[in-house]
Amino acid sequence: MKKAVKNQGKIVHAYRLGDASETELRLLREGLIRIREDKTYELFSLEAVSGSGEIARKGDYFKLSADGRPYPNAKDFFEANHRFLDGDRYEQYPKPLEVWCAEDGLCPEIRFLQEHKGLVLDPSGGEKYFSAPLWGTVLSAAADAVIVFYSITRNDDGTIADADFNFVSREEFDRTYSRL
Repeated sequence: MKKAVKNQGKIVHAYRLGDASETELRLLREGLIRIREDKTYELFSLEAVSGSGEIARKGDYFKLSADGRPYPNAKDFFEANHRFLDGDRYEQYPKPLEVWCAEDGLCPEIRFLQEHKGLVLDPSGGEKYFSAPLWGTVLSAAADAVIVFYSITRNDDGTIADADFNFVSREEFDRTYSRL
């Protein structure tokens, strides 16, 4: 696997779900964010192609991808990896992360995702080459997308116990990450 890091000093715009920001209200009107009966939120990111959106809770954050679609960040993760500047502006703390692309070939981490996290790699899938249950729905991404590992937990013997990951479109990855 390779490593990448979010671009140094990257300033992002982010919004907390439930704060009724102008951006949240606009995306609610446009149907890109929906409030479900159980008061959770459904966000329709680029990867939410199965007809349902990514599930988030009040207090979680969301950012906008280059195409203007929302994607969630869990509150604890977001606050641990961003510094508030002002308004809706935050600085991301860059830290090296493991990343994987289809052309890298299978590795133990990808096999773990396949065996334990529901990752499917479908060479005939076109825009749905990657799919996995993430954020309360099944997300999909094209073959040129990147799997970004936010964390990989290993047992004492080095075997993988858990992994937190997501798909990032190639365009978004190239715009916001640098390979190490």
